[in-house]
Amino acid sequence: MAGGAVAAAALAPDDFEAGVFAELNRFRGNPAGYADVLRAYRPRFEGRLLRGHDRDEIDILTCEGVAAVDEAIRDLRPAKPLGALERGPVLERAAADHVAAQSRSGAVGHYTGGRGPGERATARGGGPYVSEVITYGHHSPAGVIHQLLIDDGVPDRGHRNSLLRPGHRYAGIACGSHKVHRTMCVIMFSPTPDGSPPPPPKRAQ
Repeated sequence: MAGGAVAAAALAPDDFEAGVFAELNRFRGNPAGYADVLRAYRPRFEGRLLRGHDRDEIDILTCEGVAAVDEAIRDLRPAKPLGALERGPVLERAAADHVAAQSRSGAVGHYTGGRGPGERATARGGGPYVSEVITYGHHSPAGVIHQLLIDDGVPDRGHRNSLLRPGHRYAGIACGSHKVHRTMCVIMFSPTPDGSPPPPPKRAQ
C-alpha cells in the first residue's frame, strides 16, 4: 500500500527492526492463522480509502481497496508453517546501506548508485543469492509485514510470495527515515547467512 505514517519514529531503530523480525517469524510460524490478523483491515475500508488505525496514523488511498486484503487472506489460509528465520549480519549491513542511501536521496526501489541487492550483499563480503522486499510509509513493525502480505498495487504479489518462500532461512532487516515517505524498511532474505551459494541438495541414497 502506498502512503505514509508517523508513529514509527517513536521507536528506536534497533527496537523497530527487532519488532519487524519478531512479527515476520510470528507470521511464518502460522500463516493460516495470520489470515485472521489481516481480516481486521476489512472494516477500515471506505471504498479504496483505508482509514488510519488511530490518530497517529494517516488515511491511505489504496490502489485496490479491500480486494487485495481478501486475496491475501485466501492465499494464507492453505499455507503451511514455515521455519523461523535467523538473523544474517551481512544481510543486515547490506539492507542498512540501502536505507542510508535512500534516507538521504528520497529515492525508492531496489537500486541506488547502480547497485541492487546482490551487489550490496557482495560489497559487504557476502554473495548475490538474496532477495529483497521494501516498505515505505509504515506505521508499526506489524504494519510492515501487513503491507508486504497485502501487497496492494503489485500485480505479481512479489512481496507476498517472497515472505511465503520456504527456501528463505536468514533475513537482515534495516529500517529508518525517508525524505518523502517518512519511513522505510528493507528486508533482505537468503538461504544462507550472507548470500553465498546455498549447498547443493543431498542426493537420495
